[in-house]
Amino acid sequence: MRFLLVDRVESYEANESIRGFKNAAMSEDYFEWHFPERPIVPGVLILESFVQLAGWLEAASSDFERWFLVDHVHVARYYAFAGPGDRIDLQLDVVEADGERRVLSGTSHVGDERGAIVEFEGHVVPLSDLEGEARARRTFAALR
Repeated sequence: MRFLLVDRVESYEANESIRGFKNAAMSEDYFEWHFPERPIVPGVLILESFVQLAGWLEAASSDFERWFLVDHVHVARYYAFAGPGDRIDLQLDVVEADGERRVLSGTSHVGDERGAIVEFEGHVVPLSDLEGEARARRTFAALR
């Protein structure tokens, strides 16, 4: 099963940036234990949302030939909590692209509050090594 943590891709500029969001629904399993008295979205899942956006940016920029895989997180700072019913807006920018390596920087907001700042790097791989191009295209179309 694919664990999608991006509900919508609002816009992207090939090889440069992508914007999307994640809606935090009360039905998400992690809210039961994180935390029972005050449910919040785990920070690592917000980071994963950014990484998935990086994958979608790479796929859309390469006509669904490549995907991004993270291998090093430089910065992950969290400033505001997101809970059930919140929308987490995500903005991700390519800082550096050198051959197969990518460095990306992102910010999130929950309403008017800054939610997180991240910077990570990784490399691109053939999308066909991970899943079929047709399935990726259908999923991206649904996210748009």
